[in-house]
Amino acid sequence: MKKNIFPIFILFFFLGSFSFGFLSVKQSSLHTLIPIAYADDDEDDDDDEDDDEDDDDRYETKSIRVEKAQPIYKTVLVPIVKITIDPIFTIDSDRDGLFDGIDPHPKVHEREYFTDDDDDGVANAFDLYKGEDDFSYYSEDTDINENGIIDSYETMGSR
Repeated sequence: MKKNIFPIFILFFFLGSFSFGFLSVKQSSLHTLIPIAYADDDEDDDDDEDDDEDDDDRYETKSIRVEKAQPIYKTVLVPIVKITIDPIFTIDSDRDGLFDGIDPHPKVHEREYFTDDDDDGVANAFDLYKGEDDFSYYSEDTDINENGIIDSYETMGSR
């Protein structure tokens, strides 16, 4: 019997040391020969389950009814504004560039008040004798207010 115990002891010794060394070294070459399953941490699974529960709280399911908007066309009446201008502001009788409505002298061109063609000192607008000296006709007239203009000429200019 002693012979049978010794080989069994050696067999158990090698098996024990083999399995102890195999389990302690995961990257050994024997590791690829015999597959070993390791248990995962239960805490990781619990954390994943907690995350799943939290995700359910954030999302809600709703049904939404989508309607396509129909355009509404309205007829809008836009009033037509017709501007009527008084004819006095559209006509320039003396062709001096000022319409009769704002022209101080609509019958006489404004240039005539500032030019003297016959060089007699009287503007063409007031010149009674065109081409002649108008002051020769006023030789007997007086200048009572002494402003340098003959009184009859002043009265003619104020007309």
